[in-house]
Amino acid sequence: MLSPEVPARIAAMAAKQKLTYPILWDEKLKVAESFGLAFTLPDDLKQVYLGFGNDLAVANGDPSWRLPVPARFVIDRDGIVRSVEADPDYRYRPEPEATVAALRGVG
Repeated sequence: MLSPEVPARIAAMAAKQKLTYPILWDEKLKVAESFGLAFTLPDDLKQVYLGFGNDLAVANGDPSWRLPVPARFVIDRDGIVRSVEADPDYRYRPEPEATVAALRGVG
């Protein structure tokens, strides 16, 4: 998993959620950008985020106010991408069963 949040925040969230898999820091969204999956929040949403106490400039250590498009990639051991699902609307995510099925297909 990749996250634009700074490592200290990633570690705190992972500990709180008792996650057992690695989360890597995508500093300044370099990886997301390379896949065309980074976007800048418009000013109206920036104000909404700030109203909730979520300052992305602080959380991500980057003043750009950019986020990654939610996406899942299944990549086999040879580095071949076998499945991709991405949607800029964060409310639409692939069902976990679909991801598990894609992973089983790579085996």
